[in-house]
Amino acid sequence: MMKTPVTREESHFVRLYKIVQEREKYLNNEAKIVQYGTVLRYFMKFIQENENYSVNIATILYWTYKKLGDISYTEAVDMQDNNKAFLAVEYYNQALIYAIGMENKNRILLALKDVYYYLDDEEAFVRVEIDWAENHTSEDKYSAYMFLAQNAESTQIKAMFLEKALDKVMKQVESFYTKYQDTLNICSQLAVIYELQGDKEKLLRIKKLRENTLKLLN
Repeated sequence: MMKTPVTREESHFVRLYKIVQEREKYLNNEAKIVQYGTVLRYFMKFIQENENYSVNIATILYWTYKKLGDISYTEAVDMQDNNKAFLAVEYYNQALIYAIGMENKNRILLALKDVYYYLDDEEAFVRVEIDWAENHTSEDKYSAYMFLAQNAESTQIKAMFLEKALDKVMKQVESFYTKYQDTLNICSQLAVIYELQGDKEKLLRIKKLRENTLKLLN
């Protein structure tokens, strides 16, 4: 749980992190892992006696776990070592716990996408993409899902993202004309996919939605 006041122990924690930061450019990856591990061990000792900590501490933990994740993922690619990639996933997931704000969280989610793509884990990759889209503001979630649909590697995944984008469009109340135009756009794309897949039930649903939308525009 985070709080505002900073204790003497927390100040020491911040100083420790800054020292490691200053040393970082002189260290190899192995030494960086040791140094940042020291930062984490100090926090674990601190948290045993203090349930609350400041925003500054959460920010330091976020960047520490992110840096450890980055190092592990780089080593995974360089060494072709999946164990390093799994370790990167663990670090990035820890970073998510301490991420404050949409930008920081999205930064980690995009990093996780890269790791899961490297691991060829499509299920986890898509799950993170959904988390990334949902982490946007309500106004931007439609655009996020449309972006994912455009870059999907299979028609099945593309259809799923289009359906999620359609769900966001149906909840729009700002501009009815834009809402209906977006609906028609998605329906056209989904109709092509469902016809190719031979999914008559979904195709019929989309066609009916398209017809009803056209009536509202006329």
